[in-house]
Amino acid sequence: MRVAKDFLSPSFTAGAPVPPPAVSPAPRAPAMQAIKAHAMQDRLASNANATASTSTTAAMAAVALNPQLLWRANEIAVAEADSTLPSGFTALDAVLPGGGWPQGQLVELLVDAPGLGELSLLSPALAERSASRPVVWVLPCDQDKKGDAGSPTTAVTSALPYAPALHDAGMDLGRTIFVQPATARESCWAFEQALRAAHVGAVVGWLSVGDSAGRSAEAEFRALRRLHLLATQHRALVFVLRSTRSAALPSPAALRMQLSQHAGRLQVQVLKRRGRPLLNLVQLTVHPEHWRSTRLAPPAAAEPVEVPAETARATVQTAQAEQRARRWSMKALFTH
Repeated sequence: MRVAKDFLSPSFTAGAPVPPPAVSPAPRAPAMQAIKAHAMQDRLASNANATASTSTTAAMAAVALNPQLLWRANEIAVAEADSTLPSGFTALDAVLPGGGWPQGQLVELLVDAPGLGELSLLSPALAERSASRPVVWVLPCDQDKKGDAGSPTTAVTSALPYAPALHDAGMDLGRTIFVQPATARESCWAFEQALRAAHVGAVVGWLSVGDSAGRSAEAEFRALRRLHLLATQHRALVFVLRSTRSAALPSPAALRMQLSQHAGRLQVQVLKRRGRPLLNLVQLTVHPEHWRSTRLAPPAAAEPVEVPAETARATVQTAQAEQRARRWSMKALFTH
């Protein structure tokens, strides 16, 4: 009797019905969960297939309406209408996407030695563009013009644009702007300011290699990337001339070409373009034929002039004294 009272709750009175014990729900079988998971996956897969089929049907319909939207890997990429400007050379236009220089894209020209004909290659397009819009030239900075000893190098100086030659090529000098930066940083700044102007028709300039300008390859790539993004804002021609030492470095340019010269003709190797790679070289005649056939007569030898012995001796002594003074000054400079 005492044991029975212990099992009864104090809240229950005598004669009250005892509620049935709570029954916990039975755990779900793992098989049911797996079946529901597979059903959900089948539903998602069917929805994805339906979406893919719809997009494929739409793409096929678009291609059927406009076959130019379909690009094959063994063909040159098709450019939009009025997105290119003819270069003036039929052989070069045949290998360029769209049949000419891309507008609103960065074009990089790699030159081993200045004066190979890179400016003559650009002159037809620049002449056509300068007829209605200004053309900006960003010249090599002062740091690139100086050699190791601080003397100007004739290689870079001789490659600068010559105003009479530009006029003979058909360019309007009234719409030509020359910018002379002092450092590589000012060169990039001049490029960016020119590309921000919507009325500029073309920008041509020289950019130094990262090693010579004291910048790394990553910084050089970021600078080119900024120029490429700015070039896409307007439909201007943008040409950047760099050294062939940058050929192995990455570049965001849409078109990269390496220039060389052989037998008086300009050889163009397309390193990068939108489309299949080009393995063959393109040979162009950028200079007139009479430039190679014409030979200038050597200057006539001056008649000998008699110089007194004392004057000649004094001239030699003065030159020797100047040479000794220069030698001692250079020795003192490097010693201290």
